[in-house]
Amino acid sequence: MAHKGETLEYNEALQFSRKAMLDAGTRRQWPAGSLLLREGELSDHVVVIEAGRVKVSSSASSGKQVLLAIRGPGDLLGEFSAIDGRARSATVTALSPVTATVVPGKAFRALLINDGKSTFSLLRMVVSRLREADLQRLDYGAYTVSERLARLLLDYAGRYGQTDDDRVVITLPLSQTELAHAAGASREAVAKALRRLRELGAVRTARRRVELLRPDLLAELAEGLPSVHLDADGDGLPR
Repeated sequence: MAHKGETLEYNEALQFSRKAMLDAGTRRQWPAGSLLLREGELSDHVVVIEAGRVKVSSSASSGKQVLLAIRGPGDLLGEFSAIDGRARSATVTALSPVTATVVPGKAFRALLINDGKSTFSLLRMVVSRLREADLQRLDYGAYTVSERLARLLLDYAGRYGQTDDDRVVITLPLSQTELAHAAGASREAVAKALRRLRELGAVRTARRRVELLRPDLLAELAEGLPSVHLDADGDGLPR
């Protein structure tokens, strides 16, 4: 079924290009915690995920880490270096056991040169990711840590959540440090925000586990409504 805003023709082209890449590559498996791609390395192969999830992260010159995205089955990784020949711009780490197909850069480029529909489907994917990155930059500049964390948890719940009785369990095994990298904040600020969300009864946390108990409260917090918001950046008083 086509996603909102996507045509059936586009989805068919996307499925065709994925099949062509799977046929041209070699299937591999990685355990959780292993690196699929490393920032700064010179290589040009692409990776098509078949099972499992990975995190895409990058580091600034200061050493600060940023979690750029979570990718899963059907996603393509490493396409920029395959096209422009430059070093990898991000590190890809397995969050769970991953099965993926590794496609040599030469075969990937040949597919794009020889099949216009595949090239257009890739262009659509790249544009979608650029839009996602723009929204992430907006969040960093326009929202506090508490608001960014609430928005992040709601997004992860929508993408990776499983309903269990009266709660939604986020199935990504992310640590508080990784949540901080995704929210563009310090670990201390995120820990403080999570503590306040627990006190409000909005979430319940355990090691690498977050459960949403009151998504409605998180939705209010995500927009900075004063009835809920306790600012993790400020003095702890309702705003």
